[in-house]
Amino acid sequence: MTPFYFGDRRRRLFGIFEPAGVTRVGKRAAVLCYPWGAEYVHAHRAMRQLAVRLSAAGIDTLRFDYFGTGDSAGEMVEADLAGWETDIELAIEELRDMVGSARVTLIGLRLGATLAARVAARRPGDVDMLVLWDPIQSGMDYLTSLGAAEAPSAFGPPLVVHGFPLTVGMHRDLSAIALAPPLAPPCARELTLITDRGNPRATAAEPPGGSRARSDATEFMSGVSPWIEDPDKIGAVPVQVIQRIVHWLG
Repeated sequence: MTPFYFGDRRRRLFGIFEPAGVTRVGKRAAVLCYPWGAEYVHAHRAMRQLAVRLSAAGIDTLRFDYFGTGDSAGEMVEADLAGWETDIELAIEELRDMVGSARVTLIGLRLGATLAARVAARRPGDVDMLVLWDPIQSGMDYLTSLGAAEAPSAFGPPLVVHGFPLTVGMHRDLSAIALAPPLAPPCARELTLITDRGNPRATAAEPPGGSRARSDATEFMSGVSPWIEDPDKIGAVPVQVIQRIVHWLG
């Protein structure tokens, strides 16, 4: 594990590189795209475990903080979704330079999945595989779930959503999200994972060699939703989902 900064002087981003732990045929590399706000905090351990498992499977991995979040430069009130998409593009280029891989996989959770899908559609020559873990498909539904459906006043302070500021501009960006499948460019393979604990369609992942193991798919899985603060499951890691992602990329 190697922590480091990348980007330019104005937009320094903090990243953690997990080198491939084993040698495999064909170099593989993945950029992990975090969720936002309290979801980032709750899911941090799960994303770290995903990076560790990918490394053990022979995949070089970079996870990083967007501008204005975590240990990266800037303040949250300066951030916007277009800038975070640029950050993902910077991470792609940084990882390619580090490991010599021509193309990378993007793996995103929640808002990170939404941003990853947008970047993949814009840069089909750089992204070969796309994993979307419970992506935000409707921005208004997302804001409503956060208790922030009503936009903040342009003349007052930003809303505070579970301890994180939400500016007028960021609210506008989020409310405009409307993803519709297919989310990946034609040349990229896509896996969308939905972990809805109350969904009757949710099933365990298929075993290795299953019919969907090497194809595009939307899969419903039961298990822990790591971005949700659950007093009964603090620190729990969604092992099944992580195993499914690693297997699908294998």
